[in-house]
Amino acid sequence: MTRLKSLFLPRLVAGGVVVLMSLCAHTVLAYQQIPEEPPLRHTEPLEAVVADLEEYIPIQLDSSRVPGLAIALVRDGQVAWAEGFGVANRITGTPVTPDTAFEAASISKVVTAYTALRLVDQGRLTLDEPLSDSLVTPWLGDSDYAREITLRHVASHSAGLKDNDLGPIDKTIAFDPGSQFAYSGVGFLYMQQAIEQVSNSSLEEAAQTLVFESLGMQSSSFEGRANLEPHMANGHIGYVLPLLFLLIPFAGFLLVLTLVGIVVLRISTGRWRPGRRSMVVTAFVAALLALVVLYFTLGRILPNLALLAVLSTLLFCGGLALASFLLRKMIARLAEPPMRPRLYMLGMVLTVGGLLLLSAMMTGPIPTLLSPPPSAVGSLQTTAPDLASFLAEIATPELLDADTAGQIRTPQIAVNEDFSWGLGIGIQHSDQGDALWQNGMTPGFRSVMVIYPEHQWGVVVLTNSDAGSHVAYNVAARALGGKAQWSSF
Repeated sequence: MTRLKSLFLPRLVAGGVVVLMSLCAHTVLAYQQIPEEPPLRHTEPLEAVVADLEEYIPIQLDSSRVPGLAIALVRDGQVAWAEGFGVANRITGTPVTPDTAFEAASISKVVTAYTALRLVDQGRLTLDEPLSDSLVTPWLGDSDYAREITLRHVASHSAGLKDNDLGPIDKTIAFDPGSQFAYSGVGFLYMQQAIEQVSNSSLEEAAQTLVFESLGMQSSSFEGRANLEPHMANGHIGYVLPLLFLLIPFAGFLLVLTLVGIVVLRISTGRWRPGRRSMVVTAFVAALLALVVLYFTLGRILPNLALLAVLSTLLFCGGLALASFLLRKMIARLAEPPMRPRLYMLGMVLTVGGLLLLSAMMTGPIPTLLSPPPSAVGSLQTTAPDLASFLAEIATPELLDADTAGQIRTPQIAVNEDFSWGLGIGIQHSDQGDALWQNGMTPGFRSVMVIYPEHQWGVVVLTNSDAGSHVAYNVAARALGGKAQWSSF
């Protein structure tokens, strides 16, 4: 046994050493092969970049089933190229062009912040004094934190306010203003209040005067305008979501009202089973209550989505009514009377499930008939060239004083090692330099805009689908080159 150990142990140790050295060599080699950040494409001929994008974008749209996309490139401080791909409405087939307007969602926040900075230069707002001092009518509750919040805090998402901007607004302040980053839609609603009170105008009027007119952004607005309506792209969304927005509260109210009605019926008449007329009245009241809930939770902020919820629910109910009629006819012919109620109930349950499954498989356009109220959080409607003009201004502001302009891309609050936030816009840090960026997400639309100020190289990508995020990020990354870490922020 001792002899065996003396023969094999040295060989075993030697073999282990060889394996360990091999692993170390592979590890070092793998480390050396980690790719560096891809170079920016700002030195490539513009024609080459455009030709590449014209081939790449249709592939992205087809693979993701995104209906349409608009893009604009910024080079040397100018809008160098803009184009549309796909369709603005999948049903009508209207093509996307550079003049097609999209909902830009949270990109609205950057425009709002820039509007506020114009007012800072005019002396009507300040960056570092309490924002509440600028308001004639208080908007936040009175507290130590509320009295500390400044425009700088709100613009850099470090005010401590929440991000809920649908339905009832929670104005709770979660932490000491300026101490940490927390993306906040409520903070920008607060900024909107300050803009409107000091300018004595609506956000739309202030933005038109201070930003859009100065930059020639004739196809941009925080509220629906007659000149934009014919050019608006329809957002595209899965139809099951708006359907459930109305069906769920309707079903809840119907159940509660039915149970209450049964109890009242039992007490007043001694019977348990309500009549057909009382059930119709109960369903009508439940529908009205569901519509009230839909209006106060969604209708005032996203009226077109609420309208789609109503339309899809009407189609759903129409399908149920038709199925009910056909089932009764078929069962009356094929089944004996004792089995008819059970077969009818089974058929209706299967019909409801089938219609819900069908709606889950369908995507289609959202109406553009209604105009949402002007909102700093996300009501901006704009075109790719207009937004590219704004992006070029953000990179090298000409409408602002030099001191104010320089602070836009100066980090105000750290997010992590890759990101910080400036005055109104995100900042990605990389070996290629800092990139200013903001994405947008609202039902039916996804977008992103990015620019490297040092290189004057930027892109705007707007899509009209809930599935458009990856397409927008991929196209922007393809257009710019560089690290593109903002795509996974």
